[in-house]
Amino acid sequence: MTNDKTHNVRQQPGMSTNRLADYMAASEQARRSILRSCKYMPRARVIQHQEAKESIAQHLSSGDFGGGRLQTQADILRNGLHGSDFDNEVAEHNADYIERFIEKQPTLPARVQEVTKAGKMPGLDIYGFQLSFSPDLLLKRVNIRNVPKLGVAFFRYGKNKALGDDVACWQGAISFGYLDTKVKQGLGDVDPEKEMCVAIDMWTGQVHAAPTNAVYRFNEVRAACAGIAERWGQIQPPEGAVF
Repeated sequence: MTNDKTHNVRQQPGMSTNRLADYMAASEQARRSILRSCKYMPRARVIQHQEAKESIAQHLSSGDFGGGRLQTQADILRNGLHGSDFDNEVAEHNADYIERFIEKQPTLPARVQEVTKAGKMPGLDIYGFQLSFSPDLLLKRVNIRNVPKLGVAFFRYGKNKALGDDVACWQGAISFGYLDTKVKQGLGDVDPEKEMCVAIDMWTGQVHAAPTNAVYRFNEVRAACAGIAERWGQIQPPEGAVF
């Protein structure tokens, strides 16, 4: 019998923007599962799509809208030698992701004037809950009054599964609420814009902008985060977990 750790424990309440959007749209039963997986994080390796996301973000920010370079990247991932069986499987999944993007070609909002790669941005404390915020793209424009406007794009991908409309609405509302809060805290000199806070469904190609009731929804998010922070210590680990 071994005592190898199966999970890492997150002591501070919090989760990523994607997981929080999933949580807000979920049933009570699913919410419990999300909270448990965010507090007790499995140590087992999981399939991630970081290489595909990086390649697509670079493609969209470069202004090169031909798919040739992306297809070359997908071919390298699919046909290259990447090490272990798991590494090869990850590469295969990333190639699928890129090729799905090439097939669907999501269209960013027409008002966007500048696209740059994003990355991890400063976290946001919400009543003791730490929201991590790592969009894939920054979307910018200057309006006719010369006021700079800012939005973000998050890539969402589920193979053979469209992003739920409600999840997308929550994602947009969280994105807008995060930017609006940071600006009000004096940490930005731009105005966030709902129409440029988007969740891009990489499976269907649909681009979901933040809803018109984004401010109301973000207030609901804040209340939910406060509740999560209050009961974080009571979340029980999965059966058999070692940490």
